Amino acid sequence: MKNLLFSTTLLTAMAMPALAQNDTVSTEHRPNEHTLACLEAPTRDCAFTSALQTVIGEEFGIERAKVLIGVARAMIETGQKDQAIQTLMLALDEARSVRLTLVTQEKITVIAPLLARAGDDAGALALSEELQNDGIRDAVLAKIAEEAIAEGQLADARVALGQMSNRVKAFWRELSLLPRAPRQALATVDLAGLDELVHGLDVPDQRYQGIVQLAILADRMGRPGDRNAYLAEADELFSSIVGIASRATITAQRARSMFDAGMDDAFVRESYELAMLHGGRLRNNMALVDFAKKIGVIEAASGDLETALSRLEYFVAVDEKAQYLASLRAGSNLSIFAAEMRELLNEVEELQGAYERDLVRLTLLEGALGNSDMYLARHVVEAMEDDDNQALALALMAPLLE
Repeated sequence: MKNLLFSTTLLTAMAMPALAQNDTVSTEHRPNEHTLACLEAPTRDCAFTSALQTVIGEEFGIERAKVLIGVARAMIETGQKDQAIQTLMLALDEARSVRLTLVTQEKITVIAPLLARAGDDAGALALSEELQNDGIRDAVLAKIAEEAIAEGQLADARVALGQMSNRVKAFWRELSLLPRAPRQALATVDLAGLDELVHGLDVPDQRYQGIVQLAILADRMGRPGDRNAYLAEADELFSSIVGIASRATITAQRARSMFDAGMDDAFVRESYELAMLHGGRLRNNMALVDFAKKIGVIEAASGDLETALSRLEYFVAVDEKAQYLASLRAGSNLSIFAAEMRELLNEVEELQGAYERDLVRLTLLEGALGNSDMYLARHVVEAMEDDDNQALALALMAPLLE
């Protein structure tokens, strides 16, 4: 594989700047012999190799960058972080070769957070400085902070959050991410400082959500007394929140935040039941979709996959259905989940345009990967119509292979 990467580097240096590719899949861009041969008997080695062979044979820099990013992500997941960083830099070079600012900027939004995931927080932050749109840069900085916090690098996360132009979003991002940090990394967190900021919020809905986050954080820090006090305060404040939609939203977010932070099942269950009490009164379809996105993940993880799947009826577009389905973790109900995935794959066939169909398939692949279902992932990869998309998908499947 190192030889292939070296060959790719040489080809990159020799390549002429390329134009953006049309969305349609021509004969030349149908699945190639490398990926098709690997899918006959997939292994991790052939998944990486066939993806890189596709890169070598690809004419367009934007497509080479896309596949290389997928290879790098899989490398990170298989413990090859140094190689992943090199591959991400190569992907960045490919994106720059297109000589279109929008293309480079779009790829940076993906590359920078992956650099942080690979352990290069400094490189990720430096790359984010190239982003010209404040909103996009803030979103990328928030993702970098998320990756840093997951690794217990709170100082790097604070640097990323400190560079966000929207200070309100930065505050809420920090409050929501801190409970996901490894417990030993939370020793340096200033809970009193965060408490002061939360209690300075004037809007009851926001103050309620902030107090709930403080309770979750206190729980993660091993401070049950503070946790219980915050939860009691939140319950007292709840009566000041008016509106069916508002109550459904904040109770669903409360349950989801507790679930994401890994709180004890008893707390998650109590908050889930509170959310169901208020969410059951919703009638607006957009509100029901938002509620489903928050609560469905909890239902699936707790063994009630059928209820989570029943919420698909609120989603209209196929891509939105795919995003929701991909977020669920089926556990012991994997066969039911796989059947629903295959049914949605059939719906994808009705979309116009191979590019659009492959985008939805890539979303569904995330669901198969998240559920560690190699057979379902292989089924999705085999359905890809474009050679670069199939190479990308095959690379992403590599961590499931031996």
